[in-house]
Amino acid sequence: MTIEIDDSGTGDLIGSAFILFWRRETNELVKKEVPLELYQSSDFNTTTKNYIRQLFIDTFEEMKIPKTEDIYLCTGPCFDEARVFLKEEEYNYQDAKIEGYLQDMVEQTYLDHIIEEFGVPQHKVSVESGKKRFFAIFHWITKDFPRRKVYVKSGFEKWHTKWEQEAEQEWIGRMIKTEMEPLEQKRGRYSRRTPYQKRNPRKTSKGKPYKAKKSSKTKKPRSYFGKRKKKSSAPK
Repeated sequence: MTIEIDDSGTGDLIGSAFILFWRRETNELVKKEVPLELYQSSDFNTTTKNYIRQLFIDTFEEMKIPKTEDIYLCTGPCFDEARVFLKEEEYNYQDAKIEGYLQDMVEQTYLDHIIEEFGVPQHKVSVESGKKRFFAIFHWITKDFPRRKVYVKSGFEKWHTKWEQEAEQEWIGRMIKTEMEPLEQKRGRYSRRTPYQKRNPRKTSKGKPYKAKKSSKTKKPRSYFGKRKKKSSAPK
């Protein structure tokens, strides 16, 4: 028998994290959650790793995993304390890059969580974790920063040193733009027409502005002395 173990959400900006245990041969799948509250404390790095260690102890008992079973564990640092447990108990494990079915399942578990719990638009977030998903979630937060910041893993150091301030500034910029749009639209009504432009210019049957055709006849040059008076035909 073979056990694969992978995580998701541990490096994402919002929500809980998830650990999935999968027995490949029987397709037995166990899902465990690491609550968001643990990632909102300043010592989250220690508390979450200890919490995951306890998840391993409980799940190994639940799945009745023997010490002879092959165990493939994701290389993520969130499993540091879990590795200590595996070594102390002399389980047959090795670090590995988890791909395929389990990776897809664990990432989808995290996405279902933030979509259903927080209302993140499904089309905005990708199954694959990384830079693209991080900024998709970040910009989602900035659209309603005062309410959505409570979903953030605020224990992350960079949230306080960089991202929180940038998120607030982006939100303020959105609010200013929203307030200015009605004024700009109102101004636009008066700026479309120049002072000399007619309100209802004459148009052709095709709806295009009418343009007077230039005459093909050549004008006679004007006399230097102006118009001459016509001679009267009446007798003097």
